[in-house]
Amino acid sequence: MPKFLGFDHVDARVPSLAVVEAFYDRLLPALGLSRRKYSHVDERGDWHDVDADHPANTKEYYEPALPGQLASFIGIIEDRTMQPTRTRIAFRVGTRDELDSWEPRLREWGAKNVEWCADMNAYPALFFEDPAGTKLELCARNPF
Repeated sequence: MPKFLGFDHVDARVPSLAVVEAFYDRLLPALGLSRRKYSHVDERGDWHDVDADHPANTKEYYEPALPGQLASFIGIIEDRTMQPTRTRIAFRVGTRDELDSWEPRLREWGAKNVEWCADMNAYPALFFEDPAGTKLELCARNPF
C-alpha cells in the first residue's frame, strides 16, 4: 500500500482577496508559512508571475525551502464567483496549550464564528471562518 506523502499545496478560492488578505497575513505566518508573494492564476488554474498581462489575483504563503526539498504553500486565489462551502481546511498545532492561545488572536484578526469543539478531550479543535466565510480549523491531535 502506498504511503501518503502529505500535501504539496492548497489552492483556496475566495470571492475577494482584499477582504481576507490582512487576516491571512497574520494567520499563515503564525502557522509557519512566513514567506509571501503575489501571483496570477488564470481561469484554467495555471499559475503565472505577475506582469502587464497577468495582474495579481493570488497571494501565496509558503515556508522557507530546505536544501533538496520543496516548500509547501497555500495560494489564496481571488475568484469573484466563489461562494463559501462547508469544506474545511484544518491546520495542526503542537499542543492543547498552544491551541488555547489562538482564540483571542483569531478574534482580534477578524475571524468569524470562532467555536471550540464540543468534546475537547476527544478532539481538541478550534473552528472558525475567515472574513469571507471560508471554514478553517486549528487542531492539536497528538499520536497516542
